[in-house]
Amino acid sequence: MDAGPIVAQELLEIDENDSATTLLPALFEMRTALLVDALPNVIEGEITIKTATAQDEALVTKAGMLDFSEGWLWPHDTTAVQCHNRVRRFSMWPGTFLYFQIGDNDAKKPTKVKVIELRVLPDTAEPTDVIKIGPKKGDGLRLVCGDGSVLELTKVQPAMDAKSFLNRLRGKKVRWVGPTNPIGPPWL
Repeated sequence: MDAGPIVAQELLEIDENDSATTLLPALFEMRTALLVDALPNVIEGEITIKTATAQDEALVTKAGMLDFSEGWLWPHDTTAVQCHNRVRRFSMWPGTFLYFQIGDNDAKKPTKVKVIELRVLPDTAEPTDVIKIGPKKGDGLRLVCGDGSVLELTKVQPAMDAKSFLNRLRGKKVRWVGPTNPIGPPWL
């Protein structure tokens, strides 16, 4: 949490695809420039705790410690936009992931797949757990969320484009799977 009086501040516009990974360097550069500009005034005594701007405590947001499980995507009960924002938020740590059931053998342990890049498609579809490749060359893996909104996974880990991942499966059906209870999946 960031607290205390404000010596300097600047607004940074972000777009819908900026992530923690892309914002951290931009914020570091911005903060460094603000510090270099303000430091002479602090040293000269022109800026003090009393002259700095007090933060509005009503606008403070407190955040608890992150846990790796917060990176788990839950497409069955979240929208494509919510999943997209989770990937943006946790791009550095803990990362985001899904579990894929590959093939028709439900007794086989699901595969954990890290989601590195994705995009929200304007399409809607009937909710399903089956993942398919998009119809055009260069399309990624299409995943339909519980509300019918559609995500396209464009890069998964191991680092490869989504089509290469699907090609390695040799035609096997791929489904995303989630837990049957709120504590976690039975295979963990």
